[in-house]
Amino acid sequence: MAEIPAVERRDTRKIVVAMALAAAMLMTVSIAGPQTTEEEALAGSGKITFVGHGRGHGVGLCMAGVYYRALRGEEYHQIIRTYYTGVEFSHVSDDMPIRVLCRDNVVRTYPLREYLYRLQEEPDTWPAQGLRVLMVAARTYTLSVIARGKHAKDGYDICPYGSCCQAFNEQIDPSKRPNTVAAVNATAGEIVTYGGQPIIAAYSSCCGGYTAGTDEAWGGNPVPYLSPVPDDACAVDEDHDWQVTMTWEELQARLNAKAETAVGTLYGLDIVSRWTSGRVKEIRIDGSAGSKTVSGTLFASVVGLQTHFFSIASQNFDEYVLIQNPGDEPAACTLTYMFPGGGTMQQSCEVAPHSRHTVCVNDQVQNSEVSIEVKSEQPVVAERAMYFDFLGSGIKGGHACKGISEARRDWYFAEGYTGGEFDTFFLVQNPNPGEANLEVSFLGNGGEVDRIYYTLEPSSRMTIWMDMEPGMEDGEFSAQFQSDLPVVAERAMYFRYRGHAGGSAAEGAPAPEKSWHFAEGYTGGEFDTYLLLANPNERAAGAKLTFMRSDAATRELSVEVPARSRVTVHADDLPGLEEAEFSTLVESDLPLVAERAMYFSYFGRKGGHDSMGVKEPAAAWYFAEGYTGGEFDTYLLLQNPGDSQARASLTCMKGDGSTVRQEVLIPPRSRYTVHADDLPGLEEAEFSTLVESDQPLVAERAMYFNYKNRDGGSCSQGANAPSTHWYFAEGYTGS
Repeated sequence: MAEIPAVERRDTRKIVVAMALAAAMLMTVSIAGPQTTEEEALAGSGKITFVGHGRGHGVGLCMAGVYYRALRGEEYHQIIRTYYTGVEFSHVSDDMPIRVLCRDNVVRTYPLREYLYRLQEEPDTWPAQGLRVLMVAARTYTLSVIARGKHAKDGYDICPYGSCCQAFNEQIDPSKRPNTVAAVNATAGEIVTYGGQPIIAAYSSCCGGYTAGTDEAWGGNPVPYLSPVPDDACAVDEDHDWQVTMTWEELQARLNAKAETAVGTLYGLDIVSRWTSGRVKEIRIDGSAGSKTVSGTLFASVVGLQTHFFSIASQNFDEYVLIQNPGDEPAACTLTYMFPGGGTMQQSCEVAPHSRHTVCVNDQVQNSEVSIEVKSEQPVVAERAMYFDFLGSGIKGGHACKGISEARRDWYFAEGYTGGEFDTFFLVQNPNPGEANLEVSFLGNGGEVDRIYYTLEPSSRMTIWMDMEPGMEDGEFSAQFQSDLPVVAERAMYFRYRGHAGGSAAEGAPAPEKSWHFAEGYTGGEFDTYLLLANPNERAAGAKLTFMRSDAATRELSVEVPARSRVTVHADDLPGLEEAEFSTLVESDLPLVAERAMYFSYFGRKGGHDSMGVKEPAAAWYFAEGYTGGEFDTYLLLQNPGDSQARASLTCMKGDGSTVRQEVLIPPRSRYTVHADDLPGLEEAEFSTLVESDQPLVAERAMYFNYKNRDGGSCSQGANAPSTHWYFAEGYTGS
């Protein structure tokens, strides 16, 4: 293939369970790279897929496009003008002699005509107009090589290799190539010129839908007649699209094999910019040794991609951080990403007053487990939302959690299940500069306790996949975390439940309490609501559940929670709660931990969500996340557990800085639902919400959605105050 001449190219370490567990994980594999120490681990895991287009440099004629244009009847002059912009045509003599280095390394002189007869660029079976395009371009390119004296010092005019000049074979018998000979004769002496001079008539096999400029392929200054142009003709060619999949450790090894791209433990990739054609101009590589921004051509060459016309295939997990600024001044925020085994990277953003800002974590971190710390100069509210296809298994959905404003030494979870098609993960973030030693006690229904110990590296995140823990493969349990340094803990679950596939996540509770509130609850249609009560005490606890319906009617249930155990209450089975929406108050004579889990089919969107209880009502609640666009429905659920009517004001802060207000009256000891999609001014909007009330309330937000064919729902309790600090233990951008 003709090219531009060269002169113009410018541990996590676990105690007791140890690393055997990590090696078994599908999502959370950590494998030491070839140049890492025993304690270092890859931030990314699983596989990464590059989806690309085209073959060859892509400059000038796209020969696949030429072929299909000729098949559909385009004339060769028309085809040439499609790829070479602003050109004219001229003539030379095909009798002119040229010195050709042949494949046997002998220099022979041929008339230009005889040289063209023996070109081996395209088969003789090509359509006539396509062969004519080739011969005009090849003739022109030959003259440009001679004019530049590319091989003059070597004693010949042109070589026989497509990687340098054009593919030529002196063994070809022209009598056996009648169509090629006819194309040479039909275009006798015809060349392409620009400004009266023969052009450098570059051509390659397939442009992938858009030709490349010379600066895109080789750097230097652009050449006017070789400007990038779109090409629909090559769409059906086998080289138009390609795909390369490799493991994360393979990618890391290839990058670290070259000094220009070596970054140590690989954290992620980010395509920084693209050329006009869509080819990658610059890509940033992030790792433990820092970040490097390199050209797309260098990256493609080092990694082994067919071209630098590529993208990174969408991961099965998409992660977002939502930041609400309820204040009157802009909030400058810094996000610190923490990876397994240690290592961090940072990102900055500014959130306008009375507004909300969305950070797509996948744009910063690819194929990696990640915890996040958000720091702000002004008090803000932060949430994390994730949408997924768990392990590509068809368990699709999404979940959301409010941030945790303070790391702590103790965390509690009421819910946990590994039976059937349930997978339970505990995610732990160590934001400290030193190692954290963690003890986790798992409380079974019969009072049994399993204890496992872990060590977390500084500024890192760790995953505990309960289904892989010996003895925990098939059971329901609660969990108590105790650490010698303050850490952050969350739990994520992925499941198939009675035909509903989805996932949920919840932050831990810092301590057991004698009362818990839940604003959300519903038993209508295909909704199942469960209350999970965990008793970490050494004796049984007596608990009373008060269900407050939207019609202000109440129902009560008394239960006993055995010592060091947990109890599950299925609200759908309780008389008086059939087809009801309700809030719940849990009161106990001993401190408990309480969560609520729901499984649903909401207008065909199936899934589940979970929320930790709220220990006490408050006069203000903040929600960073909210969206009514596309197939998203957002609900605000408000519980008034008091004996007086509550007047609540909802201020919805949109991404553009505008606000929408709504006032509601909530009867005593009842629950109230606001469907945000129905509020004037919130159509197709992303927003944060501030709920203010003259009586203490409890507030949650539920969302039901179809996001990139991932249908499901999420639910999160509100934050009762902004903070300058937020943590998220869970986060994943992989497959």
